[in-house]
Amino acid sequence: MKVSSLLPPCSFSAVPAAPHERAEIAALLARCGLGREHSRLETGEFFVVREQSHVAACAAIDRQGEVALLRSVAVDPARRAEGLGRAVVLAALHRALEAGVREVWLRSEDTQDYWALHGFRISSSQAVPAAILGAQELDGRRGAPATLMRLDLSAGLLVRPAEKADMAQVLAIYNHEVRTSTSTYQYAQRTLEEQVAQWELKRSDGHGFFVATTLDGRIAGYATYGLFRPREGWRFTCEHSVYLHADWRGRGVGKLLMAPVMAHARWRGFHVMVGVVDASNEASVRLHRSLGFDVAGIIKEGGYKFDRWLDVALLQARL
Repeated sequence: MKVSSLLPPCSFSAVPAAPHERAEIAALLARCGLGREHSRLETGEFFVVREQSHVAACAAIDRQGEVALLRSVAVDPARRAEGLGRAVVLAALHRALEAGVREVWLRSEDTQDYWALHGFRISSSQAVPAAILGAQELDGRRGAPATLMRLDLSAGLLVRPAEKADMAQVLAIYNHEVRTSTSTYQYAQRTLEEQVAQWELKRSDGHGFFVATTLDGRIAGYATYGLFRPREGWRFTCEHSVYLHADWRGRGVGKLLMAPVMAHARWRGFHVMVGVVDASNEASVRLHRSLGFDVAGIIKEGGYKFDRWLDVALLQARL
């Protein structure tokens, strides 16, 4: 599955599969090289996108208490890169979240960036919960080495590309930081028109903009990126921004949002990602270090806000 399949606006609706659709699902899995999963059709919860009365995409979620396995994700080869895969995956993850699942696992061979766009992060086999340890979908003996990935749902959030309708909530998060913190050195609050314009510019430039949301649509944080500098020689270096709602700090939301931002930038061909952080923001520095960023340098008294000089940390990660 191509990473680009998450990028178009998702105009498809996924629904729970009906019992009579099992044969169609089996045929779709076979066409996508997943025929060995035919034996699992009677287990798990399947979600499908129906197009012209046939199954064009499917995904299954197997729940074992607070742990779940995402599997059997398939899209009609003639309909890929249209957003159908995103629709069935989000439906399965929504179901997991509704059911109280705290972590979802999957096995990926060469589509890690695709799954990172949903918030999944690479993990080790030693971290796989006992409840799903023996699942054949996590078994790396099928040819290519297995890359195991985990999505943390403990905060009750899912990540997705931002939409225009999200900008009012995004604006409230950003303006709170303008008024109260040094996470941004901007003094004047942004207007809704300016926020929408920023989102539109990111979209037209092909840069990712993601939000973390609750099932009822509340936005807990957002992250985006853009060029670090406009000169040609800087074209492989980008700078990101991540902001969290004050009520959601310390709950892993930053890591959830940074996974898709870094994957999207890597897919777009960027080589280095830079974070410009107030050096006194120890929580932000720790977050970045946990994601593979190093402190490249400190600009002493490079910023000024709230009537004091501020040191600025430049952090970087190779993508």
